[in-house]
Amino acid sequence: MSSSNTVTIHHDHEGQFCPVVDAHAYCSHHKGEYPAMEKTSSIFSLIHALREGYRLSAPLAILLSIGAVFILGQFRKISLADFARHDLIEHNASLFHRNARKGDEYAPRCPDCSLLKATVHQGGHYKPGRITLEDVANIRAKRELHDQLDFTHAEIARGEMAIAIGVLGGPNADKEGIDSEVLRTWVKDERLPDGWKPDHTQGLYRTYKMAKVIRDRMNAIKSGELKNVLDEGDATEAAIKMAAAHEPQVAPSSG
Repeated sequence: MSSSNTVTIHHDHEGQFCPVVDAHAYCSHHKGEYPAMEKTSSIFSLIHALREGYRLSAPLAILLSIGAVFILGQFRKISLADFARHDLIEHNASLFHRNARKGDEYAPRCPDCSLLKATVHQGGHYKPGRITLEDVANIRAKRELHDQLDFTHAEIARGEMAIAIGVLGGPNADKEGIDSEVLRTWVKDERLPDGWKPDHTQGLYRTYKMAKVIRDRMNAIKSGELKNVLDEGDATEAAIKMAAAHEPQVAPSSG
């Protein structure tokens, strides 16, 4: 790559970094897709990556990129590792990562095997083989029983999944969700499925509506108005215990 503002999209995995920590990392910073952004990138290259790689609308790409710059407090250059700085954009109670250890500046960068397995296992309640917004609400509500998030990080947690499902799930993802194996491949292997190309524009208003579905259902579960379909003794409980016991994390593939 001759310029830090030029992004080449490909599907070769090139390292161990797994930036599934926020919407920006989800959509613009997979090292396998955007190797030029591994060292440093400007706000303009963030916007370019979001728009070119995942066909986000200009307003959504600009909002995410400006938001990242301000939250991180880095107004010139951002590296991939910066997105893993704990309690800025990155947050506890992730669906795929262990919590940061007390005192650590950076959260774990690779997905946790047990948490990923639990998330995929708990999906498909409404659409077999697919994880819907309703599934995410159920899983997040269960996850946050153990680790409550403040308002900002709760919104980030919902927004990142709304964007991931919206982008990778297709034009009807708000109703149909995302194929579980597509999500598993993206998280575990840090790459897009072979042959995947964006087939629609993910806009700001659509993302807001999808995140609101998750938020409203979670609020109903937490208030007792709605019962969570996930049993107390489900895979999440085991996953959290396994993660706490430092089970080996998922190692991204080399191919």
